[in-house]
Amino acid sequence: MSPHRRPARVLALVAALTFSVLATAGPAQAGPATVGRPQPAAAPASSLLVTLVDLLARILPVPAPAVPGVTPSLVTRVTASTVRVNGVACGVRLAGSGFSTAPDTIVTNAHVVAGTTVTSVLRPDGRTLPATVTAFDPVKDVAVLSVPGLGEPSLSLASAVVGETDAVFGHPLGQAAIEVSPAVVTRRVTGDFGDIYDRPAAPRQILVLNADLQPGDSGAGLVNSAGKVVGVAFAISSVRQSTAFAVASEDLAPVLARPRGGAVSTGPCSAEKR
Repeated sequence: MSPHRRPARVLALVAALTFSVLATAGPAQAGPATVGRPQPAAAPASSLLVTLVDLLARILPVPAPAVPGVTPSLVTRVTASTVRVNGVACGVRLAGSGFSTAPDTIVTNAHVVAGTTVTSVLRPDGRTLPATVTAFDPVKDVAVLSVPGLGEPSLSLASAVVGETDAVFGHPLGQAAIEVSPAVVTRRVTGDFGDIYDRPAAPRQILVLNADLQPGDSGAGLVNSAGKVVGVAFAISSVRQSTAFAVASEDLAPVLARPRGGAVSTGPCSAEKR
C-alpha cells in the first residue's frame, strides 16, 4: 500500500496501520515485509518438516491459553468450526486459516487463496478435504470456499466492541494445531487501505487489535465471548509490535450474502502483485 494514494484523512494513520499480510508461503517468498509493502512471510523450509510438525501437533496438541471471557467449552466449540486453508499459487505452497459460517462453507482471506490452482482445508481431526473458491473479494480481502462434506458447525456473526478482549482461532506458521490468541479490539477504522494488490479501492472497515499474531493466522476468526465472529484476522503491523488487524464483520456479511455458484477466478497469485 503506497501512502501517497491515501486520502488526507487517513494519512495520520499510516504509521499505525502499515501491515504485513498473515498468510504463510513457501520458500520462494521473501521474509517479513518492508515498511509500507504488505508481503507474506516465509513458511517452513520443507514438506517433510511440515509433515513432522503436523504429526507432533496431533499427538501433543497445544493447550489453549487463558483468554478472559473465553471458556474451555467455547474454545472446544469454536475449534470444531475452524480449518487450516492450504493452496498452491504460482508453484508456491500457501497456508492460512478459516472458519465455517454455513454448512460446507469456509471463510478465509482473499490473499490466502489468490491465484491458487489447488485449494484444500485441514479439519481439526486431521482430515483434508478439497475446496472450491466460490467468492473472491480482493477489496475486502475476503474469500468463501465450498467444501462438500465439511461437517462442521457454523459460527454466526456479531459486531466487535472496542475495548473488549476477543480470541483469534488460527494456525500460526501453518501448524496443524489450532492456537487461540487473545486479542483486544483497540479501535475501529474506516478508510481506503487499498486492495490485496495495492490498488486504490473503496473504503472498508478494519479492526485494530492488540494481539501477537503470526503468518498463517490470515483468515482466522476473531471470536467474542459469546462465540460469535466479529472479524477476520488479515495482517500484522510491520512498525508496531503486538498490533494486528482484522476485517470487520460488517464487511464480511455482504460478501456472504452474495449469490454463489461454482468456482470463480482468484486473480493473480501473490507473487504477481509485487
